Parts: sequence; structure tokens; C-alpha cells
Amino acid sequence: MNVDVVVIGSLNYDILVQQDRLPDIGETFTGNELMLMPGGKGANQAVQCAKLGLAVSMVGCVGNDIYGRELISSLHENHVGVDHIAARGNNSGIGIVQILESGDYCSTIIKGANYLITEDDITDELFANKPLVIFQSEIPANIVEYAIQKAHKWGSRILVNNAPARDIPDETLRLIDYLVVNETEASFMHAAPVNSVEEALSCAVQLKKRIAGEVIVTLGDKGAVISGDVSAQHFPAVFCPDVVDTTGAGDSFIGGIAYCLVKGISLAEAVPFAAEISSCSIQKYGGQSSFPMLPDVAHALQIKQSELSH
Repeated sequence: MNVDVVVIGSLNYDILVQQDRLPDIGETFTGNELMLMPGGKGANQAVQCAKLGLAVSMVGCVGNDIYGRELISSLHENHVGVDHIAARGNNSGIGIVQILESGDYCSTIIKGANYLITEDDITDELFANKPLVIFQSEIPANIVEYAIQKAHKWGSRILVNNAPARDIPDETLRLIDYLVVNETEASFMHAAPVNSVEEALSCAVQLKKRIAGEVIVTLGDKGAVISGDVSAQHFPAVFCPDVVDTTGAGDSFIGGIAYCLVKGISLAEAVPFAAEISSCSIQKYGGQSSFPMLPDVAHALQIKQSELSH
């Protein structure tokens, strides 16, 4: 089938613990609630794209375990193509997420089968129809770099969410059409603090000089900035009345950006739309289950009702 988006990345089964605070070193602390659900940055981004009505194919690996079967099942239920997901090794990737009362979180990722993907999995047919191709940094760097080169050769547009942050060779950066990073990741790539809107504006301009296209730096409740050739533009955050869990908010944002890129909508319109989607996602627990459908956020782009049925 023709697809709008190919996501090459991670699939993790998430173990979420809601707790009042993080324990101190050596302390045993009692959590309030345990939740189990599918996740991983790659799978999350694929699901949000699909929930917005895009045709999506996921490329990655899961383990030969119950979690792997659950991860594939969740993608299938959310209408994400799973033909390019391989089951390898014993263990799927696992995310252990601690969610605080404020809605903030921290997480530890066990790589599992995510690191068993190979160059042979990056086939020409993935790029034959020139889809938008989305990457993150939860699979091996050499595979991401190889796939970016291949996608570029086929003429696909390339969106990289460098999360978690790691070094990307200059020759690979020059092939990236859209780089999306949060303030922590931007600081890593820029080798300078990004703690304010002003620092993010400067960082975005400098990062743009290193890639082929545009840079978006997300700043949580401070909004986001888009790079320009000599300056950058700031977009304020969308007000959220009830922050419950920010897990997956960045992935939801990526889905919104991808929707706009596929539909030919400008980045200046895409960022507020993606922020609205992200705002919806943080008002519920979990990642994929909290992601909104297109009718939930259509008002942010003034999408006509007739378009929502297509």
C-alpha cells in the first residue's frame, strides 16, 4: 500500500509507576499506581500519525515475548502497518517510567530487540513512494545513519527527533530536512545551555546551519521555536488546564508536525497544531492511549468537517 509516513525506530513496552516523588539513593519508596502499556518513541510517533488519519508503516524489532506480541497488536489496532516489524531475540525493549504528581516523569530504557535491527531491514520498497521518514535515537546509530542516507537517495523527506540526544555526523546532519529536539537535546547538540526562549532562539539558528532544512526546539510550557536563516520564531505554549502525565508528549508533537508536512501545511501553522495535540495527550495517563484523534484537534487548523471523513 502507499504510505504517507514511514517510522524507523523503537518499540518499548512501558511500565509506568505513579508516585509522589523520586526515592533517594538507598531508599525504598512506595508508589501509588502501576500501569502497563505499549510505548517506545518510534511506535508512539507512528500511532499518533495514524490517529490523525495518515497511512503509516512502522519498521523495527520486538522480542519473542509477550511484550512483543502486545506491541504489534497495539500498532495493528491503531491502523499502523506492521509488515516491517521483525521478532528477534528473547526480550522486547522495555521502558520503566516514573511519573510524579506534577505530571513530570523520568524513565530508563532497556534496549532489548530494538538493537537487533539491521541494514537488511531497511529495504528499498520502504522509500519507493517517497514518504516522509521519521527517525529517533532509540535504535543503533549506524542503522539510523544508513537509513537516512537511503531515504535521501530515494528523495524522501527526513524528520529526525534526536531523542535521546546523541552525536550525529555532519554528513548525516546535512541530509536532514527537519530536526526536532527539546531543550535538553538542543543543549547537547549545541554544546551550550538552552534554559530560556532567548537561548532556544539562538540555538535553533546555529543548528540550522548544520542541517539541510528546518529546526524546531520544543520548550515544554515555554512553547517552541522554529529556525530561520538569520533569526528564529517563538510560539507560546498551548494552555493545558490539567497536566496529568507528560509521557509521550514529545512523540505526540512529532505526529502533529508530520501530519502538517504530509498535508502541505506550513511549519508556522504546524507548530501550534502540534502543540495543541501534545496538550491533549498530557491530560491523561499513558502514551498511545492518550493520543488524540484528528476530530479532537481539528479546530486548531480549522479543518473542515468534510475532510475529517477522508
